[in-house]
Amino acid sequence: MKRNLLLIIFLLFSVSLLAGTFRGDKFDFDKFKARKVAYITEAIDLTPAEAEVFWPVYNELEKKRFELMQERRKTEEIMEGETKKMSDAEYTELSRKMASFMKSESDLIIEYNEKFLDILPPKKVVELYKAEHSFREELLKEYRHRKDKDRNGGN
Repeated sequence: MKRNLLLIIFLLFSVSLLAGTFRGDKFDFDKFKARKVAYITEAIDLTPAEAEVFWPVYNELEKKRFELMQERRKTEEIMEGETKKMSDAEYTELSRKMASFMKSESDLIIEYNEKFLDILPPKKVVELYKAEHSFREELLKEYRHRKDKDRNGGN
């Protein structure tokens, strides 16, 4: 349970910077999660019966994505560090690790796509991917707007 909570908090923490859910130094996890759930639910027109089955599976996917992201982040930290002194063998290993993370992420999406197809009509599964993309785009726009506003002194 503790691990799940940490996973969710980390995922939402990183996205919260884009979503503007930090006020002071406090992250409003519940606000962010509610916003995402509402956005996706509306975008794909989930019925209550579909939502009851869909959200536990979606949350499971998010948890696994987060775990992969944590592992990948460790490798990215190595890449961001001093790599000039690495040997070709170390570069090869690092590149293979990154490719492996990308493949794992792809495999996870493929696995959960099939799970979603088992619980939702195919059109709603496609709409889900569109909704996730548009939600991220909306968060990026808000982030950029807030950044511009801060840069211009709040105007």
